[in-house]
Amino acid sequence: MEWQIKTIARKSSLSGEAFIPGDRVVCLIFKDDQAGELGRADLRPDEIESFELPGEVLGRWSRVVKDPDDEGAHARETMASAEDFFFSLYENEQAEAQEESDMLKHLLSLMLERKRVLRAVGERQNKGEQRYLHVKTKRELTVPIVDISTELMLKIEDTIGDIIL
Repeated sequence: MEWQIKTIARKSSLSGEAFIPGDRVVCLIFKDDQAGELGRADLRPDEIESFELPGEVLGRWSRVVKDPDDEGAHARETMASAEDFFFSLYENEQAEAQEESDMLKHLLSLMLERKRVLRAVGERQNKGEQRYLHVKTKRELTVPIVDISTELMLKIEDTIGDIIL
């Protein structure tokens, strides 16, 4: 199964203005307190303070908008976004959204391991936690193992289909 972080939105979640190549965009992943679902906001850096999130931030990353015709840049941007998002999940840990954060960590770690960005350390675990080594920085991370059930897959489609394919 292929998991990828989708490219950033084509317009600002706050102003609705289109992004153009060269614009810096900050992507926020959050848990909507009222809906109980995950959401995404793509904003210009100067819009972050004005944007009212309906819940707590789970992760964030920033990117420079690339030319959509440059497929190589698109692939690099997608992988960098996944990597930045994965690390931000460790920086923004919130007790109220632990289940969602653990789910995202697990799914992103599998994708990043497949792309050889992460490497499993020690024996492969089926439950509990798996240690991973980030190849570039040699940083070790512990990732919770989440049962990837049909229910989880439906939740992913319903709540973060715009984040991970």
